[in-house]
Parts: sequence; structure tokens; C-alpha cells
Amino acid sequence: MKKVFSICMKTSSLLFFMLFCQNGLNSVEAATTLPDNHTIEQLEVKWLNDGKSGHSIDVGNRKGTLLIRIDQPKVERNVEWVNWAITNVKAVGFQMYPTLDTSKHVGSSAFGFTGYPDGYAIDEGYPDKWAKEDGRLKFGLIKFSDFRDPNYYAGLAIYLDKPYSNDGKYWFGGMTYALKEPGQIKAYFFPNQDLVLDAYDRTKTGGTFPLMNKVMWGKTELWKGQLGKVTIKKPVTLWKRLDNGKLEKVRDLNQGDEFRVYRYLGEEELYGVGSGMYVKNIPSEIIYETPSKKNLRLIRIMNGEE
Repeated sequence: MKKVFSICMKTSSLLFFMLFCQNGLNSVEAATTLPDNHTIEQLEVKWLNDGKSGHSIDVGNRKGTLLIRIDQPKVERNVEWVNWAITNVKAVGFQMYPTLDTSKHVGSSAFGFTGYPDGYAIDEGYPDKWAKEDGRLKFGLIKFSDFRDPNYYAGLAIYLDKPYSNDGKYWFGGMTYALKEPGQIKAYFFPNQDLVLDAYDRTKTGGTFPLMNKVMWGKTELWKGQLGKVTIKKPVTLWKRLDNGKLEKVRDLNQGDEFRVYRYLGEEELYGVGSGMYVKNIPSEIIYETPSKKNLRLIRIMNGEE
């Protein structure tokens, strides 16, 4: 009986310890704070026309997370991109070096990009001794947004734990069949944080890459194509515009509610809030606002337009 009791106590202690550790891990993860979207920096990217699809990315002499968005070529045929979608690849061989001097690009790419986040979570991108012997300095992650989307893109992220380049400029390229035109690559930077796994998670249809959060404007998320928003000052009516032009009441809106505005019917003074619904432009009952230039910039970045 004593032996059974002892086994039960040990088992209970082990379970308690495991639960304690798991809770501890969860609390650490929850405590991790993501940067404000407005702290993202857009970096200068130059097409080098060096025969290797090389680009210069000016990071500067600092540490932080480098984020690279690669879009498909717009002019030449993107055969390689079509093949990637068909084969559903995890990663491809883009290269990155801490010098623009291509004569020093020997051995494996100094910085590599893998498509396996579980491995990154274990070693945090640091190469093993064999990779070091082959010239590797650091690993990052690569992910394709969604092969079902004909305009899918590649999102890459790497944490530079220290300045590796003497002049702050990094060479990025390779995959000459995929990188054919200037403007395909855009680069961004969040200083002093390893956000590689966060960036990987946000590379998808409806994702926010290279941003770490949605672009919030008050209570609502700012969307591409949105003209502004209305905030309800006092209870008003939400209207539906019928085919004959008449308005039909849908429901009452409450004070403090916010709605995105996508169009404005000037003659009728109606703000279109989506799905054929409208709010009347009565200044004593609503407030209409337009998004700030800073937030519009973030939307352009999130959609690969800047």
C-alpha cells in the first residue's frame, strides 16, 4: 500500500511540475510584446544589374529583424513562380551576403532561409558547426503567402543579432530565373527584436507581413480602399438603398459605433458603409474622418505597394 501511495505521489508531483512549466512557458510567450507598426523602417533597395540578380539592401550597422518581400515579375514571364506554385515548395535558394563584392561570395550563402519554423524555434537561426565550416553565419525563414493566389509573394525574415556588414549593406539575390526586374524586392526593418517566427506566421492570404499587427484605427481595422469612417454621436438609422433608389430602414445604430466608409453619394449625402448600407450625413449625429497619412502608408506597405 505504501509503495502504491509513493508511486501516486511521484506521478502527481511530476504532473504538477509539467503543468507549472507549461504555464510558465505560456506566460513568457504572452509577455512578448510586438512592436508598434509605425516603428517599421523601409530600407533602401538597389538593383545592381550584376548578372546575378543582385540587390543592395542598406540595413546599416545595427541589429534587428530584416524583412524582405519578393513579388513576381510584372513584365517578363514568371515561369519559375508558376513552377513553385505547382510543386508547392517550402523554400528556394535565395542568397544573402554581408558584402556587395561578389568575388567574396564563396561557399554556401552566408545567410540562408529555411521553410521550417520548428527548427528555427530550436536553434534560433544559429548554424551548427558543419554549417559554420561551410560559411554560414545565420539562418532565417521563408514562406510563400498562398499558392492559390496567382499574385502570391515570398516573405523572408532573418534576425541579425549583430552588424555583419562593414558598411551596413547586404547583397541579396540569386535565383536569376525568379528575380528579373527592378522593384521586385522590398525590404523593411524592426530594430533590436527577433520577430522571425512572428513574420512567418503573418505571411499568408489576409496576413499582415511585413507588419506585425493589423492597422487599427479606433475600434476598427483600416482596410485597403477604405475612404474613411463614421462614428455615431447619437442613435441613428442604418439604411439600405433599394434598386428604385428609395431607402429602407435596417436597424438603429448606437452611440460610439464606428463603421468603415467605402463611398459617398454626394447628391443624397449618404456614406456607404458596405453591403449596400448607408448612413445619412447629418453632422449633429455622426462624425466623418479620413485616415492619417501614417496609417495609409502602413496599408501600402502591407499590400506590397511601398
